[in-house]
Amino acid sequence: MGDFMKKVEPVRDKEKIAEIEALLRKHNTSPIYGHLWVFLNQTAARVTDALALRFADFDKVEGNVLNIKEKKTGKTRSIMLTTRALELVAQRRADNPGHEYIFEVDSNRAKGKPISRVTVSAKFKEAGEILNLHIAAHSPRKNLGYHALKRGVSLPTLTKLYGHSSQAVTLAYCGIMDKDIEDVYNGIDY
Repeated sequence: MGDFMKKVEPVRDKEKIAEIEALLRKHNTSPIYGHLWVFLNQTAARVTDALALRFADFDKVEGNVLNIKEKKTGKTRSIMLTTRALELVAQRRADNPGHEYIFEVDSNRAKGKPISRVTVSAKFKEAGEILNLHIAAHSPRKNLGYHALKRGVSLPTLTKLYGHSSQAVTLAYCGIMDKDIEDVYNGIDY
């Protein structure tokens, strides 16, 4: 099977998550892809939902909770915004006062529209290839779950966070592999 059949996985090494952000900033004329990478890693939002966010949506934030209607499910989901996510939105608002969308295109061709999911996936994929990782637009959402599980966050909590129908879906989604299970056995020290 070709490379295109590879499943997109979470980035298991936290340092590589930061390296991808740096590569996205370095290899693009705009910081938008690096900003989106950070926002998605901080919120576990689906890329299509993040791209549809307008600055006006953040005027309705209660405390640090943003309520969005998910495009995929049609359900309303509450996203707790980290300090870093809120700072990023404030920075984008200050840097782009004429924009309606947080992740809006600067080119005249698509003026007034957010960047496309296809472009995001291509940019993320390019950065991943430099580090020999298979990533795409959905990777940051998977990153949050994978690293939360590693920190000991319960599977039921993550299933609820993602809005998945079952814990089995969440487990597969977070990219838990045979190697992770092997590590459990190798870590037995009694």
